[in-house]
Amino acid sequence: MKKLIFLIFILILVFSISYFYLQEILNLDSLKQNIKWLIIWANEEFLLSRLVFFISYIIFAGLSFPLLPSVLTIAAGALFGVLEGVIIVSFASTIGACLCFLISRYFLSDFVNDKFLKKKSVIIKKFNEDGSLYLLSLRLIPTISFILINLVMGVLPISLKKFYYISQLGMLPATIVYVNAGSEISKVNNINDIMSFSLLLSFTLIAVFPFFTKWLMSYFNTRKK
Repeated sequence: MKKLIFLIFILILVFSISYFYLQEILNLDSLKQNIKWLIIWANEEFLLSRLVFFISYIIFAGLSFPLLPSVLTIAAGALFGVLEGVIIVSFASTIGACLCFLISRYFLSDFVNDKFLKKKSVIIKKFNEDGSLYLLSLRLIPTISFILINLVMGVLPISLKKFYYISQLGMLPATIVYVNAGSEISKVNNINDIMSFSLLLSFTLIAVFPFFTKWLMSYFNTRKK
């Protein structure tokens, strides 16, 4: 119980720092204003800049800082280019998700079960049937909360290894979109503008496709019998 109270206190503190302080200096407007000297720094301090960025991203994502990972994803495109930016963000965001997943599993399991999984037995039954597809589909839709997925998956019967590779695969399309937008940062005025309705619809259709394929295969197998 003491561990839970301490962790909740830390998470509240993290959220407060992010909301009242870090968002004042790590936001899209601030990034655009300082992008020139940040690019110079990234070019002059090649290894250090990438290491600092990578570790910072893991911390912000793992401790569930609101909005900051999105800003950093855009920054990756502006600082490192599309290819390198996608590689860095893909691994950092997935490791950060795993950190949040482990915090949920080992420290917040009772809290998450009470708040999000009141019908846990039903959810676990369905998850055991199509768990990998559910996680992949959730990851493919960028509007679904990154933090909520990590927390809920932490208390479901899925291994860390499986959670890692499915998350990395599922988050990759949105990562490419955000990093690519960052490579043309002068045209980005609002983070929400990056995901247009048509783009979100495309991601949703992609997310539904694995279930449609499974249903189609099941349907034809039934017809053959």
